[in-house]
Amino acid sequence: MIKGVLNTNPKTGIYITDEERSKSVNIRSGQYLYLSVNDSWIPVIIRFSPRSHGWFFQNLENIDVDGQKVMLKS
Repeated sequence: MIKGVLNTNPKTGIYITDEERSKSVNIRSGQYLYLSVNDSWIPVIIRFSPRSHGWFFQNLENIDVDGQKVMLKS
């Protein structure tokens, strides 16, 4: 399990900065993550939009992706 902050970069794509291991883990479009909201973990799918050239949470388009605390289960 990886917990960390979600970051986007035009050159490197999207990745999670792991809090415990001081490393980054790349994420791909369509990947299943858990978003931290008020001390709860909500399952979400991360997507990339070629039209807007940006990342978003499927069905939660109004939430900014960059800087969100997420968890990835392996």
